[in-house]
Amino acid sequence: MAHIQFMHAFYNRLGQFLVNAGLENKNTVLGCSEIEIAAQEKAYGVQFPLAYRLFLQWCGHTTLRSLDQDFKLGSLEGFWESARDLLAENEAALEPGGFVFGEWQGYSFFYFLLGSNNPPVKLCIIKSDSDLGLEYIDYGRFTDWLINQIKHLVKTRQSIRKINVHVPSIWAELDQIAQLAEHG
Repeated sequence: MAHIQFMHAFYNRLGQFLVNAGLENKNTVLGCSEIEIAAQEKAYGVQFPLAYRLFLQWCGHTTLRSLDQDFKLGSLEGFWESARDLLAENEAALEPGGFVFGEWQGYSFFYFLLGSNNPPVKLCIIKSDSDLGLEYIDYGRFTDWLINQIKHLVKTRQSIRKINVHVPSIWAELDQIAQLAEHG
């Protein structure tokens, strides 16, 4: 039961921090209802891990500016379609227990492995235009992936002067927030 409280604390603090730091607008971060999440679980015949379920409750109807990518619950079918096409083109299969939750322009997709509250996340990407095959990148647990995705985008946006923040301060706060998930 304590891990649920730590995960809730992780998302609450992350959401508050992103708004306070000016990286998100409180009024545009919209979560999914339990009914919407349960319907998708039923449609896919799975139970979502706690970290992903709470992610959807926090922002499942939103493309977060701090992620700059669509991970919306309503986009799952499109993510799966892209993943199936990419795997078929490369005569590959999704790892057993893999669940696709995001994709990028049809040449890569994110998935996590079912079976734990804070599952490992992987990115499947085409090796190159000239080299057939797929490459897999491990991102650690779901909450680690989320924090690192935000860190990467903060650094990138600062370097191209899209935002004016002190990157080390932002990263330090994100590291503290990540510690909440460690207890879960």
